[in-house]
Amino acid sequence: MEILPIHIDVKRGRFDLFASLRNFRFKDGDIIVVSSKFVSMSEGSVVNLDSVRPGKKAKLLAKSCHIDDKLAELVIRESDFIIKGVPGFLLAMRGGMVAPNAGIDKSNVPAGQAILYPRDPFGTADRLRQKFLVHLGIRVGIVIADSRLMPTRIGTTGIAIACSGFEPVEDQRGKKDLFGNVLRVTFKAVADALATMGVAAMGESNESTPAAVVRGAQVVWTDRKLSWRDMAVDPGQDIYLRGLQEEI
Repeated sequence: MEILPIHIDVKRGRFDLFASLRNFRFKDGDIIVVSSKFVSMSEGSVVNLDSVRPGKKAKLLAKSCHIDDKLAELVIRESDFIIKGVPGFLLAMRGGMVAPNAGIDKSNVPAGQAILYPRDPFGTADRLRQKFLVHLGIRVGIVIADSRLMPTRIGTTGIAIACSGFEPVEDQRGKKDLFGNVLRVTFKAVADALATMGVAAMGESNESTPAAVVRGAQVVWTDRKLSWRDMAVDPGQDIYLRGLQEEI
C-alpha cells in the first residue's frame, strides 16, 4: 500500500475542486482523501466573523465557556445539537459525530474568518467520484477527511466526515480471529482508517497538501448512496458518551 501526498498551491475564494486535483497521475482503484477544509473553501463555506450577529443564547454559552460569542453563534447554527461546553469549546453533534465547535475552525484561513464544514459532504464526494469516472475513465473512492482529537490522547488523527465509492464500514461479526474465537461485536471502520492515512500525509500546518492518494487499499466497492448513518451509532449507544453519563 502507498500513501501519496498531493501538493496544491494555496487557493483563495471559490474554485473547481475536481480541476484542482486532476493533474495528479491517478490510477484505477485509488482512494482519494481530501481535506474537509479544502472542500469547504472550494464551495465558499467561509464566514467573515464581523458579519456574525450573536444571539442571546450564543452570548450565554460564550460567557460560560470562555469563547468568542460570534463563534458560539456559528456553532449553534451549524450543529445538530450541543452536548456540553468546556472552557474553550462547545462539544456538538454534527452529522453523527461529536465535533468540537461543530467542526468550525479558524486555522488555514485569513485572519477574521472561520471555515465551516462542507454543506453536503456526501453529495460532494459522489459528484467528485463521478467526475473522475467521466473525465478520466477511472474508478476511484473518495474520502472527505477532517482531523480530530481522540479521548485521552494527545494530538489529532483523521476521521471521515463523508465518503463515496466503497463501503465505509465492514461487518466482521461471525468471523474468527487467529485463535478461533468468533468475533461478536467487531466492525472495521474502513473510511476512518483511510482518512487517518490521508491526514497523516497532509499534515496540519503549512504543508499545502490538502489531499492524498491511498493506493492499493482493499475495499468493498459500491455505487450505492451513502450517508453519515452508514458510519455512526446513536449517541445513546456510544460507549464513551454512555460511559460518561452512567455511574459505576
